[in-house]
Amino acid sequence: MKPLILSASLAGCLLAGCSMEPTYQRPSMPVPDSYPAHTTATEAPAQAADLGWREFFKDPVLQRLIEIALGNNRDLRVAAANMAEARAGYGVARSSLFPEIDLQGYAGRQRLPGMTQQPSNGLLGPIQNNRGSASTFNTYQVQAGMTSYELDFFGRQRAYVHASGKLAEASAADYQAARMALIGEVANAYLSLNADRALLQLAQQTLAAQQQHAEVMQKAFRDGGVSEFDMRRSQTQVNTAQVDVEDMGTRIAKDINALTVLIGQPLPPSYATPSLWQAPLLTDVPAGLPSSLLDRRPDILAAEDRLRAANADIGRARAAFFPNIALTAALGVLSGSLSNLFGASSLAWNGAASAAMPLLDWGRNKNELSASKARYGGATAAYEGTVQQAFREVADALAVRDHIVPELKAQQELVDQSQHVYGISQVRFKEGLDDYIATQDAQRSLYAAQQKLVSLQLDQAVNQVNLYKALGGGWSDVRNGTAGVAKAPAARPATASDR
Repeated sequence: MKPLILSASLAGCLLAGCSMEPTYQRPSMPVPDSYPAHTTATEAPAQAADLGWREFFKDPVLQRLIEIALGNNRDLRVAAANMAEARAGYGVARSSLFPEIDLQGYAGRQRLPGMTQQPSNGLLGPIQNNRGSASTFNTYQVQAGMTSYELDFFGRQRAYVHASGKLAEASAADYQAARMALIGEVANAYLSLNADRALLQLAQQTLAAQQQHAEVMQKAFRDGGVSEFDMRRSQTQVNTAQVDVEDMGTRIAKDINALTVLIGQPLPPSYATPSLWQAPLLTDVPAGLPSSLLDRRPDILAAEDRLRAANADIGRARAAFFPNIALTAALGVLSGSLSNLFGASSLAWNGAASAAMPLLDWGRNKNELSASKARYGGATAAYEGTVQQAFREVADALAVRDHIVPELKAQQELVDQSQHVYGISQVRFKEGLDDYIATQDAQRSLYAAQQKLVSLQLDQAVNQVNLYKALGGGWSDVRNGTAGVAKAPAARPATASDR
């Protein structure tokens, strides 16, 4: 009874096709269930990714720069080309599931000694000479046939196709990640340029104030009202402000160069800066639970697709231990004269099946299976590392968001107080109650406080961009089919099993 059951099972397996792939299970998240010192359970987990970049970035100039970058950036074009190559590779792999049928034609003339035979160039059999003397033959042949089409009973080809498909999905997710990163880079470069322009304006205002003070001190020195030490010290403040102005000019030039590379062309003539640096450029982003990252971040999706591809490759390596069964067949016409080539008597065909099974491969298949399992282990570690890095990026951005608001408030109060102190010091200097050193100190303190405020404002804006990226935002319009460089559908969320 048992042999009968075994035979029936084997027959069913051969007819239906077996799969040697292990059942895929997504690794557990190697991160906590919530972000450190931050409550997000009541917030909408999907809003960050569903918020398109046009809605997140409010500034129309920035929106235009991002549009140009999505169409021209060379790195993004490379990612799009890699995605197209991976998709074409998947198509090549998938074609192996179907028999390849070729059409061949042959015409030849040959001389054979007596009692010999000579194979022709085709598949339909030899031309032979059974006569005792040499003879000359013409051969004309047209045939359609397939060579060594593998019957994928043990799933080797299907595992290969499955792995190739997952790698194609990973490449599409890589493109989405590159696109998301480009959007963030353009935004951060734009914000840095605007912040440096605000700092340049501060430096120019400070230079103008220092030049006025230096003129007053030079006149007072000529009149004998102040010492040469005080006069020359006021001039050093002018020189310091001039250095700051030139330094800001250099930084602005570098910012423009960076933007030029990112958008792939010179800045458009209509480019302008917002009238107010503190103007709202961005939309606030709610943070969801850490588990939402798994289905939102393209880099995590790409890492899991590569893990699935490695899992499928184990099935391919396992199937190598089982027989390889292949079919060869041809159908055509064969004749010794061209006029009779398509006659009823010229029909010829053949068919054959072959089977091969490893007998002694000196450990090649065993080592290939071990290598495949090792690759799966590496892909698992890479996936877990990507999840951990994503968790850290979100946690860092949330930590900055929680603390930078009170820091900005305190810095703004410092600027306001420094402005009052500087105004009072000017009045006291004019009335002779304080020397110029006190006024210089007040002015330096105000300038430093203003610079720090702009720096903190830039940190806050950049952190909002980084949080948006870390939560998987920036590519919802790709899923809606409006990508800039290439139409790239989002990699679909993983399920418990993908056969």
